[in-house]
Amino acid sequence: MKLEDWETISDDKSEKSAYHSVDEPTPTYTKMEVTVPRRPDQPARLKIAGATWGGVNVTEDVRAMISASETLVLDMHTVHRVLVPDPIFGTIKTLTVLYQYEDQDDIHLLNTAEHVFPITLFPAAHKYGGPASLMTVDRPWRAGPYSSVEIIAVLYGPKRIETPSVLEELSNFFEGRRGQIRMTNSFFKADTWPGHKKSWTVYFRFTQSKRIQCVTGLEDGALELPWSRD
Repeated sequence: MKLEDWETISDDKSEKSAYHSVDEPTPTYTKMEVTVPRRPDQPARLKIAGATWGGVNVTEDVRAMISASETLVLDMHTVHRVLVPDPIFGTIKTLTVLYQYEDQDDIHLLNTAEHVFPITLFPAAHKYGGPASLMTVDRPWRAGPYSSVEIIAVLYGPKRIETPSVLEELSNFFEGRRGQIRMTNSFFKADTWPGHKKSWTVYFRFTQSKRIQCVTGLEDGALELPWSRD
């Protein structure tokens, strides 16, 4: 599975003030730029499919942080100074990044909280001493052979949600078989971070499309947006 083309749908953080609480996602679309072939002496390119921070989309900001050596260093003690404005000031946030190196087939996922040790993404990070928050997405989840939606990853707070009944409800929503979903502990069937205001992120795609889509928001917010099936 290659991240050759995608869309992300989320809050546009540039429209939010530093103290504005994001409750309802607003759709925005981004698409990977066309790149020229790399030379043999160049490192494999790091492709960021999507990134979210405290319930807003920060994909372009995270792409801009990639170094010339195609690595990404995330200092979780100071990242709030880079990913500005702060979407939920005074609250510990989580950062998610869905990515792939162009010479690898595996897709990887980072989901980590603010104020932990620095994390570096490089081609073998998931193999050699990578943090527990760094994982490989083995295969998308589908409700059945006739489902038109693949759920790539669902994050709620610092945890990945893999409960089949939750994934099925999300699949039903994207396929138009159910209405609004209120993103709560009850819906996710877990309080993954007691005492904290949690953000959630869903990465998914329609089976007829190459694009990976992403929606994100805050706990108690609603999932009720239309989706592109292209």
